[in-house]
Amino acid sequence: MYDIEELRETITALTARLRFISNNSKAISGRADAEKRDLNPAEAKMLDKYSAEFDEIEKEIKTVKAELADAEAQERDTDRRQPEARLTRPAPIASADPSARSRSVPRPIGERTGRFSDTFAGRELADHYAGRFESFGEFALAVANGGHDSRLIQNATMTTGEGATAGFLVPVQFLGNILDASLSQEVIRPRANVIPMTSKSSVAPAFDFSDGTSGKRAGLQLLWGSEAGLLPEQRGIVREVQLKAHKANIFCRVSAELAADAPLFDQQLGQAIVAATAAGLDIAFLNGTGAGQPLGIITAPNTITVSKEGSQAASTVLLQNVSKMMARLSPSSFARATWLIHPTVVVPLFTMAVVVQNVAGTENVGGSTASAVTVDGSGQLRIFGRPCVVTDACAPLSSLGDIVLCDLSKYLIGMRAEAVIKRDESRYFDTDEIAFKMTLRVDGQPADATATKLRDGTNTTSPFVVLQAR
Repeated sequence: MYDIEELRETITALTARLRFISNNSKAISGRADAEKRDLNPAEAKMLDKYSAEFDEIEKEIKTVKAELADAEAQERDTDRRQPEARLTRPAPIASADPSARSRSVPRPIGERTGRFSDTFAGRELADHYAGRFESFGEFALAVANGGHDSRLIQNATMTTGEGATAGFLVPVQFLGNILDASLSQEVIRPRANVIPMTSKSSVAPAFDFSDGTSGKRAGLQLLWGSEAGLLPEQRGIVREVQLKAHKANIFCRVSAELAADAPLFDQQLGQAIVAATAAGLDIAFLNGTGAGQPLGIITAPNTITVSKEGSQAASTVLLQNVSKMMARLSPSSFARATWLIHPTVVVPLFTMAVVVQNVAGTENVGGSTASAVTVDGSGQLRIFGRPCVVTDACAPLSSLGDIVLCDLSKYLIGMRAEAVIKRDESRYFDTDEIAFKMTLRVDGQPADATATKLRDGTNTTSPFVVLQAR
């Protein structure tokens, strides 16, 4: 028996695709009409492609509607014979690529994955190029060849400058592919709360949980009273998180020979930009100063720094360190927290011990090995049961930020759905290389401004905890 809800969602998705094709076809024809010219070969090819796809989708909608009618008839018959609740399997997640026509439904609103498609779900993203380029490599080669290709569209909003110095808009589908490929290599963004930005700045309203005294949460408190008795009026405390789209540049050099080999160039350039994006975003979200770049977790004002032990030697990690870090983590973050460590921390982490000092605290007099570090059946490293990810975005051993405990759902990332790419041959003329620079617009910062006071009004906790330099 067919899943009725899935069939209905499929019809909705296919109908939306028809609207997309129709709007893009009108845009291509309208542009040619406005310029009082015939369609160029690329535009004519695209319209033919859209026309064929439109016919295929219409046939598919007709087939699905027939399946839906059969499924509804079978369900009515089943209900008459066995009137009990009918269980249906959860619908699969839809692809956000507008060209995809899989029978699936969109991800529920509010469920963040960090994927470009999910971040900008429900928003009409302009396809400025209308499919003029088959791949990112083909687009980059058009830029590499001096930017004289008539298919290129110069940027007029993200950067200043005239002509080629202003760069060229990156087709939105290629940007989505780059950011999604980068996502699989990143640590922060897949676990963070990613917010789409449609302008240079965006305000993300959030409740302020900094004051938890007397059991308050964001200014609200559970109060007890008699029946029909009056309760004091309460007002929630909110704050506005200001996100600003900072420029993030990805710089890549390739040889002229590589650029001449189109298939290899496409692969190599894509891999280089994806790797640079992944590394750069993680570093910024962890270490950014907030001045012209994201405010990183390690430098954020609400991050708590746990002090090292009094006589702790350099280049060591003690059980007291990680246990005290857990104690400063917000209680609501325990089930979502992730440990981040630098590769140089792995060995001392596995050999960390409980150190016993004398009464004066001036000398180590004993100790034992710890069992806080485990590896589960899938090979996932864990500390006190929480996942531990090794990344060189953290600082080296003994530096501030070599061990980070964080609830990344409390970190906000703002992203724009556009990018610009430029080229520069003059800088590496002597080595016969071409330099590419792609500019993204990104911001990030914690949702909370300060650490949270607990009910006693003295102790504080935070979603972000780091260990002091040693």
